[in-house]
Amino acid sequence: MNELLEKIEALRKIYEISEFEWEIPENCPLPIPEIETNSFQKNVYLKKNLRGIISKDDSLSTHYWIIQEWGGIGSFKKNERNDKRIVKFLDELKKGKLSKASFDAISSLSKVASFLTPEEYVIYDSRVIYGLNWLLFNFSNSNKLFPQPVGRSAALAKYDMQTIFRLSGKRYEYYSHKEAFHEYCKLIKQLSSDKTAPYLLEMFIFAIAPSWVVKNIEETVSLEIRHAHNKSKH
Repeated sequence: MNELLEKIEALRKIYEISEFEWEIPENCPLPIPEIETNSFQKNVYLKKNLRGIISKDDSLSTHYWIIQEWGGIGSFKKNERNDKRIVKFLDELKKGKLSKASFDAISSLSKVASFLTPEEYVIYDSRVIYGLNWLLFNFSNSNKLFPQPVGRSAALAKYDMQTIFRLSGKRYEYYSHKEAFHEYCKLIKQLSSDKTAPYLLEMFIFAIAPSWVVKNIEETVSLEIRHAHNKSKH
């Protein structure tokens, strides 16, 4: 993992984590102090302090606020079925393995986990998984990758990473739904410079995915095409 750590540190010198942009909805259940001026600072404050409210919220209203309002996943409606999914997911977290039903909603449910226990769990976001898989594939010896949820980023949708991986000829496999989330959180914490705040690295990868990652993919694909073209000429 040394090469991967070195690559992340090199990228940190180019891209500022403070440029992370994710607005806090006005109906936030926790007042944000005025001293927290930018989007990055506000989200860090929320990550550090919202858990006190979530852990005491038996109504699950804060859980839904995180998913629907903060996370922007309005399709995850409050109903009896989803109430049970949240409760079941939180129970499965303690056991270290997730059911397929929980993993199918991991983009939503992991948001709750990341606010409830931010020093252990990070958001399993499609954009972050996209960026992390690219880093793992190119700057580590690992052949284990993470299944990517369906995303909403137009920039990332331009390149189907699975096709790129398949055409590379390298051997790789994906973690199962049972272990993917816990292994992901473990890896992010391992790669984090601040072990008490792994969400900082998750936010960083989220921020560079549509910029550096997409640019690096374009450069790599372009190089491969030129290489193939030159071989065909000889």
